[in-house]
This record gives sequence, structure tokens and C-alpha cells, in this order.
Amino acid sequence: MALTSQATVPKLPAMSTPALEDEYADEAAQGDDTPPETDPVEATDQAPEKGRYERSTIAFPYGSLKDAEQIAQELHETWGGSTSPEQLAGGLDSNPRSGAFRGKVATARTFGLVSVSRGNIALTPLGRRIVDPQSRAAARVDAFLAVPLFAKVFESWKGYSLPPDEGLEQQMAEFGVSSKQTDKARQAFQRSAEQAGFFEHGRHRLVQPPANGADAPESPAPERGQKDRGAVAPLVTGTTDGSGVPLPELWLRLLNEGQEWSAEQTHQFVQLARDMHKLLARG
Repeated sequence: MALTSQATVPKLPAMSTPALEDEYADEAAQGDDTPPETDPVEATDQAPEKGRYERSTIAFPYGSLKDAEQIAQELHETWGGSTSPEQLAGGLDSNPRSGAFRGKVATARTFGLVSVSRGNIALTPLGRRIVDPQSRAAARVDAFLAVPLFAKVFESWKGYSLPPDEGLEQQMAEFGVSSKQTDKARQAFQRSAEQAGFFEHGRHRLVQPPANGADAPESPAPERGQKDRGAVAPLVTGTTDGSGVPLPELWLRLLNEGQEWSAEQTHQFVQLARDMHKLLARG
């Protein structure tokens, strides 16, 4: 009887949860020179002519910053900042083993919004900042620049017009994106730049938004030959009684000198000019 019982008891399959945890743990352990940020299903490209796989050598997400924020918001609003992959996927009406869900989590990790460990996904300090409306704008800038590929493109093209899509993809390939992933990398880059506010002056030029909020990182000192960011302030000296420099002259100063200003200087100038306009209107 004992032998019969043993023969009729089916062998249970291995639980899926530990396997899923191993996958997330493996993704979290990979370095920045591998592409864990891509959808795990498409992390490599087959190169038929060589019979091997081509891998990107620089980190970037297939998803956008908006996708990453969705993960952060769900963690914050539903789970208090930390939960298991299964619970997080359930809140998003997803399968925790699906490539789409794992890709979104990996995207959030690449932007620095979440940390992934065995059986747990949690908000990072940057993730907590991005779900806070008071610090969200500055956090989006930091998250965008936390992506190695995006930071490299920004450093290469800040102050210059971006190349068209084809040229941008070619440079991304030179930076280490595999040839079959450049279109996905470019699209993620453009959507994320829009979300982070880098296209406020048009999609042809990357301009870093001014740092706002007490938690924003301190801006570096101006480079040699660059005017101090406080140089804009004297333009509106004496505006408390409406006797400051006329607005047309202010705009002439912007046209003549503004090309050398940083984005923060330009923002400060515009804000001060608006304040002056209000004072003059009252007078």
C-alpha cells in the first residue's frame, strides 16, 4: 500500500516565485556595461552572418521615463514604497513573468527610481523624490541624466542642434548601442527628454531645465569665460518703484548676450523681466 501511494502522488513542479526572484536578482546584479535595462526578451540581437549575439555595451532603457514613473507611483501609492514583484504586477494588472512587466521594472531601475533584490522591489531616494510633486521636476532631470546613454548624448550635444533621427541613431551605435537597438534607444531617449523637460526650447535642442526646489543638486561653477549667473540681476536694479531699465532694453540685452547664458541664467532673466513688467504695470 505504501508503494502504491508513493507511485500515485504526482511530483509537484518547482515553484515559480523563486525562479522569478532569481531573474530579478540577476538583473539587479548586472553592471552598467550590460543591457539589463532593455526588455529581457530582447536584451540581445542575433547576428546571423557571424552566428553570435551582439550586445549593447552602454546602459539604456527600452521604456521611457514615463514608464519608470508609473512603476514608482504604483510602489508609492499602493505598496508604501516596497513590495514583491508579484504584488506590484498584480496592481498593474500584469503578469510578473511577462517581458513587458520585467522590462518596465528594469526601466525604472535604469533611471535610478527603484532597487531590485531577491523578492523585493523598492523605491530609491530618487524614486521618492519623483513621486513628490514638490521635487518631481528636479528629480526627472536627475533620472534622465542617470541613464549612461542619455547623459553621454546630452554632454555631446548640449548647446548645439541635435542631429536628425538617423544621425542620432548612428552616434548611439558609436556609443555602444547594438545596431538593431538604436531605433528603440532613440525613441526612449526622445520620449524621456520630453518628460524631463529637456525639449522646452524645441525637440531640436537639449536644454537642461533650471534646478528648482531645495533638494535640487547644486549647479557647478561657471566655466572660464562664462558670466556669473548672478550677472542678470543688475538689469532690474531699482524696479521696486517702477524705475528700472525699460523692457525693450532688457530684451536687447537678451538678444545680444543671451547666447552665452546658461539655461538657469536665461530662466532667471525671464522671471526678473516678468516681475519688472508687473511693477511697471502697477505704476
